[in-house]
Amino acid sequence: MVFYNFTPVPTLFALNSSFIAFIGLLFFHIPHGHCEMLGHDGFINALEVDQNGKVLVSGSWDTTIRVWNIPAHAPLLVLDGHLMSVNAISLSPSGSLLASASWDHSIYLWDFKTGSKITELIGHEDAVYGVDFSPDGQSLVSASWDYTLKQWDIKTKQQFRTLKGHRANVISVEYDPLGKTILSASYDRTIRLWDAETGNIIRVLRGHTHSVNDISYLGETRKALSASTDQTVRLWNLDTGAEIERLSEHSSFVTSLASNTNGTHSISGDGDGHLVLWDLENYDVKLKIKAHAGPIWAVALSPDANAAFSAGSDQIIRQWNLLTGEAISP
Repeated sequence: MVFYNFTPVPTLFALNSSFIAFIGLLFFHIPHGHCEMLGHDGFINALEVDQNGKVLVSGSWDTTIRVWNIPAHAPLLVLDGHLMSVNAISLSPSGSLLASASWDHSIYLWDFKTGSKITELIGHEDAVYGVDFSPDGQSLVSASWDYTLKQWDIKTKQQFRTLKGHRANVISVEYDPLGKTILSASYDRTIRLWDAETGNIIRVLRGHTHSVNDISYLGETRKALSASTDQTVRLWNLDTGAEIERLSEHSSFVTSLASNTNGTHSISGDGDGHLVLWDLENYDVKLKIKAHAGPIWAVALSPDANAAFSAGSDQIIRQWNLLTGEAISP
């Protein structure tokens, strides 16, 4: 995702990212060629891996969603329908549905097996920047620049609740693994914990000094991570709202997070193109990779958490071995 509090100009950024990529190749050992998944013609804002770890889904400024065969690093499908940038994606727990959120104010539901569009969910009044299926697959939650979140019934394709409380753009949202609560992150510098069954705010987590760009539940541990433009990743106790630890390895704005299912490790991406693997039991950096020449806007983990995926302004997706820090080839 793009997290600055202004609307970037794609043509200008494309020129800048090309120049940065050229300089980066001179000074950094960034892999290229067969290690890369290529095809998008714009910033890549979203990544998600299916439960089998065989398929990767990406969403981009070029308005498309692409589905990739991970072992072969080969394209499988292109889903085209949004009028503007695809900012977020989510696969249903059954793997049959894909939800995509766009700058065009809409959410699309897709048949993930065929790539056909099922329906369009309309209700937000500004760009939609976050979307996530509930663990039972019966509902969907979305986050928007209109300062609200909305919950949607998958069966009826209708919204059934609007969550209000943020005082600025909401740009990331996630259901907890049990579907009981929802976390949201906003430009208002807060993280909010919501009751998923009532829509009420349970607590507000404060501490970041700039926009909060992404959040991640750490399994069922009652802890969560947040990533911010203030260059920190922070660990929170969701029962008390207290900050447990501040992780400060990044030297640029932190854009994106992904965590393993048991909450022991997480990865984060930043504006300098670095990917950091965190040991959340010891609060240590396990690995730091110069993954891209420009900003990373999206990260994802394989189901076994042994591999990571990163993508960003250079329009490239890369896969990484988290045991060695090396790029993975097909």
